[in-house]
Amino acid sequence: MKKRNLLSLKPTQFAVGMLEVDEKLKTHRKLSKKQLRVLVDENPIPVVRGPEKNLYVVDGHHFLCVCYCLGLKKVRVQIIKDVYKKNFSYGDFWKWMYKTRNSYPYCQFGEGPRDAIYLPNDIRGVADDPYRSIAWFVRKAGGFKNTDKNFAEFEWANFFRSKGLLAQKGKAGLPEALVEAVKLAQSEEARHLPGFGKLNLQEKEKVKKEVKAKGKKALASQKLATESL
Repeated sequence: MKKRNLLSLKPTQFAVGMLEVDEKLKTHRKLSKKQLRVLVDENPIPVVRGPEKNLYVVDGHHFLCVCYCLGLKKVRVQIIKDVYKKNFSYGDFWKWMYKTRNSYPYCQFGEGPRDAIYLPNDIRGVADDPYRSIAWFVRKAGGFKNTDKNFAEFEWANFFRSKGLLAQKGKAGLPEALVEAVKLAQSEEARHLPGFGKLNLQEKEKVKKEVKAKGKKALASQKLATESL
């Protein structure tokens, strides 16, 4: 597994949850340079090598954002599939990427599929999907289970988006939106989503309390960061 220039890696999704990136940054900024090197070495970015030998990010877009924000120039990559020698045309390559769920062609509004030509050229161009952050907060707290299915949290994000959880107050309503998201994640409506799992009443109340506290903390940190600019 070699290290590659971070900005040479091609995103395969249009958006990330920036609040998730912010939360991870709070932790990683406390690490020493040596600890950061270990972190990068132990978390290689899975990529597909495609046309023109470009490396396309299959997973780890949030981690890549964190690395960029920390000023890291290179990251370790792991080529999980090499289709360069297949001589795919541009169209055939992206059809294969979508079919194998190695790319997520939906934008930060949950709309799509979008043509791959509009994907960001590097990690600096990804947009913010606040509902993707909601999905991450809820999963981390235990509202639903982690799963190996690619882009599972985007499916949850779209579910929460369809309920308009941030429609009334925007991001300022994050703590309340997270509590409502936990309720929705435990509802029968969510049964078809990857990682769905029922909690008992005590567990559910604990998760609601945790996400509300994390939401308040995330907003406070964001406000502090803005005021320091």
